[in-house]
Amino acid sequence: MTPLVSVADAAVVFVAALITALATGLGALPLLSARFEGRGALGLANAAASGVMLGASVSLVLEAAHGRTVRTAAGLLAGVVFIVALSRLLHAPDEGLVLGSLRGEDAVKALLIVAVMTVHSVAEGVG
Repeated sequence: MTPLVSVADAAVVFVAALITALATGLGALPLLSARFEGRGALGLANAAASGVMLGASVSLVLEAAHGRTVRTAAGLLAGVVFIVALSRLLHAPDEGLVLGSLRGEDAVKALLIVAVMTVHSVAEGVG
């Protein structure tokens, strides 16, 4: 039986994934050299990141919808259901959640981000 992917192809994908992981770390470097006071700077950073992600999402949806609108709609719906269900699940137990130095809503947000990024990474690997 012939393998689905050659070792060379798998190595290229692995190196590409490693580079994207390193780029994620590079994105955090400016935060090491600057002091950010209050939630205003965090809001600005989140707004910039979400703008980039929104642009990438729109381009992916447009590419996927090329002749496959039902599958694209199903994928979008599955993603929204996952995010809503996970958010409700994390908010359900109690607001006394502690995660390191994060408490309550901040801990819930951190867990939600980690879960979403994990699933995102799996989807990226499949893609």
